[in-house]
Amino acid sequence: MSLIELSPVGNFESWEITRLNELRSEQFVETLGQAPIYENDEFRLWNITLNPKERLPFRKISNDFSFTFITEGFGVFHHGNGKINFGQFKIGDVYYYSIKKHGEIILDFENISLEVLKFMVFELKLKS
Repeated sequence: MSLIELSPVGNFESWEITRLNELRSEQFVETLGQAPIYENDEFRLWNITLNPKERLPFRKISNDFSFTFITEGFGVFHHGNGKINFGQFKIGDVYYYSIKKHGEIILDFENISLEVLKFMVFELKLKS
């Protein structure tokens, strides 16, 4: 997986007005997907499928998580602090985010591939 920074922290100038308004409304989803496919006291497992141009709205995430990509594709992450990342994903690529190391995160994710993008999200419910 490769991530390229398109916009640095604090720079909202290139943002679409609708996305910026969504962020400013602070109506964040607090789950990583629509419905977990498995959950116990320690973790949740989400299976996410996004069609081309489909996106997950802004989420406020306060648990460690990892993405594992099942298909190849491209996506864009908009972070609540203004940062934008472009990602190229290959089958089996894993991205891990530590709340203890980086803090809570607000982000959205859009599939900009021409094909369906599938990935699993493992969310650790226990605080690290």
